Amino acid sequence: MHKIVNTLAVVLSVLPNLPSVTVAAEAAPVPASGTWTDVTPSGVDLVNMLSCENYGSITMVADPARPSDLFTQFHCQGVWKSVDYGLTWSGPINTGHGGAGVSGAGGLAIARGPAGQPPILYSAGIRGTGVGFWKSTDGGASWTNYRVEPGGDRQGFYPPVVNPYDPNHLLMTAHQQCLIVQSFDGGEHWSEVPIADGMKYNGGTSFIFFIDTGLAETTKATWIWTAEFSGRKIGTWRTSDLGRTWKNVDSNEHPHGQMQIYQPDKGGIVFMPGVHSNLGAGVLRSTDYGETWTRVGIAMDQAAVFGTPKRVYAMYAWACGGCLLDPALQSAPQPAISGWARMPTPPEMAIGPAQAATVFDGTNYIILTANWRGGLWRLVE
Repeated sequence: MHKIVNTLAVVLSVLPNLPSVTVAAEAAPVPASGTWTDVTPSGVDLVNMLSCENYGSITMVADPARPSDLFTQFHCQGVWKSVDYGLTWSGPINTGHGGAGVSGAGGLAIARGPAGQPPILYSAGIRGTGVGFWKSTDGGASWTNYRVEPGGDRQGFYPPVVNPYDPNHLLMTAHQQCLIVQSFDGGEHWSEVPIADGMKYNGGTSFIFFIDTGLAETTKATWIWTAEFSGRKIGTWRTSDLGRTWKNVDSNEHPHGQMQIYQPDKGGIVFMPGVHSNLGAGVLRSTDYGETWTRVGIAMDQAAVFGTPKRVYAMYAWACGGCLLDPALQSAPQPAISGWARMPTPPEMAIGPAQAATVFDGTNYIILTANWRGGLWRLVE
């Protein structure tokens, strides 16, 4: 198990102006239905900055066709794979043609491959050899780089999101640029998505998500976009026509460098982590595919929401490298309208996740998280 807390404390002491996690009156912590376990592979360096500014891991993705298989990417250390529901990991697996290109600072997205074939893996990065957009069709061994023309000379992008009905339809936001790009052919060609004037701001990060409406045609066109925290100046925007028109639906924004929303089904429920919303900090919940929102849960800044058929979870983190942050884990039983309470996390879990993935092993739901320089964590619900 990685012991990084002392090192992180030193880093924290020299980092100015860290955003606070505010906590309102809350219920007493409830015991988790399982225990969080550090499953970071022993060969990975989470502490040293290495060659590409090492922030650890920011993505955790599961093969839609094989729930036992998960993938993550460690900054400066390539792509790693688990075939036992995240219990053990091997890597780097990017040893084929072009594989060195995804050994920089980046993250992954995944789509179902053709019947009987490996999943399609996408990578996008912002530093080192991983700068730009990459694609693998052989399970992460070989990779091809495709230039994102709307990005010009600045090819730094965050990992794409994949249309749940079309593995070739991708959306991607640029790193510290006011830019959304779209591809309909698996990333070989890209076009710029128009945005509203109110969405334009210099620097920072933004994230975009498909909203699954239950229908392929409307899901294709329905997206939620959220800006990095700016003091409610930008907020959250929604489109239902492929970005031709946008509507500001809330003042909510996300912490620097990360965000994850959660849809438990296709019936209209969407959960979004809350930072700077006029509704208050915590978790925001929509019943109409993101058109309107209410706040649920404990009043704490949150960065990622994920869940299982049993419970919804929310945690806090941001792209501060190796700082100590309370993961601020709170959870509620589905449908998560009420019943939110703090849940304990190990002291070694020094920062919350950038992204989580949920899989089912036939008996239990298992949650895997990529916690920046805090490593990989696993919870059997």
